[in-house]
Amino acid sequence: MIQINPREVAAEALVQIMAEGAYNNTALRRLLRQNGAMTRQERAFVTEMVNGTLRNLYFIDYILNQYSKTKTEKMKPWLLAVMRTAVYQIMFLEIPDSAACNEGVKLTKERGYGKLSGFVNGVLRTVAREKEKMILPKEGTAEYLHIRYSHPLWLVRMWIAYYGYDFTEALCEGDNAAPPVSIRVNTLRTNAASLEENLEKKGVQVQKGIVENALCLTGTADLGRMDLFIDGMFHVQDVSSQLAVKILAPQKGERILDMCAAPGGKSFLIAEYMENQGEIVSRDIHTHKIELIAEGAERLGISIIQAEMQDAAEEKNEDIKAFDRVLVDVPCSGLGLLRKKPDIRLKKDGSEIDALPKIQRAILEQAAKYVKIGGVLVYSTCTLCRKENEKNIEWFLENHPEYEPQPLGEFLPTEMAHEGEEGFITLFPHIHKTDGFFIARMVRKGE
Repeated sequence: MIQINPREVAAEALVQIMAEGAYNNTALRRLLRQNGAMTRQERAFVTEMVNGTLRNLYFIDYILNQYSKTKTEKMKPWLLAVMRTAVYQIMFLEIPDSAACNEGVKLTKERGYGKLSGFVNGVLRTVAREKEKMILPKEGTAEYLHIRYSHPLWLVRMWIAYYGYDFTEALCEGDNAAPPVSIRVNTLRTNAASLEENLEKKGVQVQKGIVENALCLTGTADLGRMDLFIDGMFHVQDVSSQLAVKILAPQKGERILDMCAAPGGKSFLIAEYMENQGEIVSRDIHTHKIELIAEGAERLGISIIQAEMQDAAEEKNEDIKAFDRVLVDVPCSGLGLLRKKPDIRLKKDGSEIDALPKIQRAILEQAAKYVKIGGVLVYSTCTLCRKENEKNIEWFLENHPEYEPQPLGEFLPTEMAHEGEEGFITLFPHIHKTDGFFIARMVRKGE
């Protein structure tokens, strides 16, 4: 039987993500399935090593560049991946320093870089020896938060301008905490108590979320292979997205439009609120994503979703004033997802933030036409950027006097009710334990 080295799998994933441009979730899923003989603990270790290294990459590279004459941008991809994961083990995991160093040297030799094993050994042992004496940028500066919490400097500066230094530090720290997996109970097929019991029988730890029928899981393996998933008892969805649908407040028998629906989670939850009675039109611009929505609906036993391809920024005349409620979860910069997708912080430079509001407003313009008099329009993003959030809503209400914001208190958990008085709410990882998210609710008045 071939022995699989989890550290080698983790380093290979990092090469694919950093040197070859793969998405971390995709690379991890593929490699874990290719190395299916690993135990559950080994799979969890690989996932922690990859995501943890990515979450702390600026910090790790800062350390490597202090103690290596060859800087990170000049290192060979495999050696860099091995050293990054080793430094993550030394600085963040309860693993003997000697094990992290020895395994790093072993992986260096196994890939044909034996001549550089002394270099790798020297750097890693120096890091281990000096780890209590690391010199970081001066505290109280954006540069300190950038390195200490491994967030892009441009993003740290933007958040400091929005929220102040202390709040930004807490937000960055929250982004670096590995989140639980959030799921939504499919109330068309089961209930929360039954699903919780069945998950716990499989060794999964379950906690209730802040929204009814939301469960937060730890100790999970590949949920997609679990019979409870295959049988349609739940779908994976962050609590923030679940709250957006609760604020939409769909009712049985209504006609509802989900304008940017893929991969379909919000449409599925809308159908569950509607007890599978009524009509949901779920649209996306990509054909393969439409297929995902249809497949998900079938797995969950949902029959009222009509999935179709449509550019949300283009008008569809037959939809004017045709829907009781419209959900607009627009394409955005995704800056609220750094906990779950740590590679986002490494692949964005902020340049898209000026272009995105134009696209988002074009979609809002169309959405405004489709809501019936007295109907509801909900706008949401998974980002923490005021240009894409509050500024868009201000612009929309100025240009669409037929709409008015509606306080969110009745839709929010009791402890959060005061936060939605202006008709919108921002969710933060370190406060609400969700993705960073923005939700606004508006009602169309008589004209």
